[in-house]
Amino acid sequence: MALNVFICAGGRSTRFGGNIPKLFQDLGGKPVVDYVLDIAKHLTSLDRIYIVTSPNFLTWNGWPLGTHIVPQEPALGTGHAFQLAFEHFVNTQIGNVLDEEILVLMADCPLMELQDLTLFLQHETPLTLLAMYPEVFRRYGEILMSSSGEVFGIQEHKYTENPSWDTLPLCYTGIMKISSQLASSWVKALPFHSTVQEYHITDFVKMAHQHAVPVGVVISDSPQHFIGINTKEDWQAAYQLLQNRWRARAQQQGALFHDPSSVMLSWDTRFFLDAQVHPFNVFGPGVVVERGAVIFPFCRLIHTHIGPYARIGPFAHVKEGSNLGTESCVGSFVEMTRSSLGDYSQAKHLTYLGDVNIAQDVNVGAGVVMCNYDGLQKHTISIEKEAFIGAGTMLVAPVTIGSGATIGAGSVITEDVPEKTLSVSRAPQKNIVLSENSRHRTRPLKSKKLKNISSCEEK
Repeated sequence: MALNVFICAGGRSTRFGGNIPKLFQDLGGKPVVDYVLDIAKHLTSLDRIYIVTSPNFLTWNGWPLGTHIVPQEPALGTGHAFQLAFEHFVNTQIGNVLDEEILVLMADCPLMELQDLTLFLQHETPLTLLAMYPEVFRRYGEILMSSSGEVFGIQEHKYTENPSWDTLPLCYTGIMKISSQLASSWVKALPFHSTVQEYHITDFVKMAHQHAVPVGVVISDSPQHFIGINTKEDWQAAYQLLQNRWRARAQQQGALFHDPSSVMLSWDTRFFLDAQVHPFNVFGPGVVVERGAVIFPFCRLIHTHIGPYARIGPFAHVKEGSNLGTESCVGSFVEMTRSSLGDYSQAKHLTYLGDVNIAQDVNVGAGVVMCNYDGLQKHTISIEKEAFIGAGTMLVAPVTIGSGATIGAGSVITEDVPEKTLSVSRAPQKNIVLSENSRHRTRPLKSKKLKNISSCEEK
């Protein structure tokens, strides 16, 4: 049977607070909802994914092209979201829509992994629940079972004051699989709960019991994967669990973390064998660190490819579209954006590299600035192989520095420099003898103002 995925993404984010809805909050380099969308895309084709969301979110540019976006207004609970998605499903699918399966996912559960659903999807009962024994109570629904193991309902403790158990009971994760034939028979009969102004998808379980339809239960051994993000505390818990997952993956790839807990990764950060990461580094999305590269402390990297045995930091900022070659070096207080640094090239101190392509074996001195913005648009700079850029140089784009060229310290370069030439562009030095009354000779000296030189306390 074909699998269709209904994603409930219509939450108001009331408990989360703030101006950015919880589904679109960045979580390790991509929005919360993207984690669930990625799983759905692995399970079925785009035209079988139905996303029920608020009309306010319809224009979000992150929805995958080809999926069905179904507006929910007003938001009347998960049962109402299912009703809307099912109606759209019946109207859009071709063929016998009563011989298919529907998987229901919650858009605010980013920790779930594909393998969490493997056994669950193989279960063949008309209605199947994915369950867990939670580690802590988070307002989950309790699965109600008879002494013989028959499931007859789900108790929503969201609206129950202070539930108390000796041990936490078997709970519903929010993930359900139901046959389209069963859904067709019951979807319009879901009861409306007037006290909370909602329809509950969990009422399918009670209806199955009333009609003697067996309800399957698959118990997950990873309850932490089903944390739903409703508050900022939930977001923080999810973020830490993802970080632990990604750090473990990085070490499996062969990376060495000097202090794993101080390093923050993104969902797609990749490491090769023998890469080393010192403490207090932040990796944004799109970063690849190749074999033997070393990231020293206090660096931020985003959308960057770091070549074999390259060195970065400490205190470096390498941003979008940057590429570091083999054994290249970006040192302390260097910012690099939309630039490439060739094999064996280096920029070790206090430098801005913006929109510049640097070939191999180039030395960029301390305090060099690529002046790439003219107030209206960005321009590019090219530095060819074996060039030497002296300290304090300003390269005003667009400009090309030829191979083997040397730029004298303190120069302002506005024109192309031919290969194997020395270019110096600065005002000539003047040595002027000061008169006795010059303020430069009569300025007060700190040595005469200090009370205690050893402690540097002024009078």
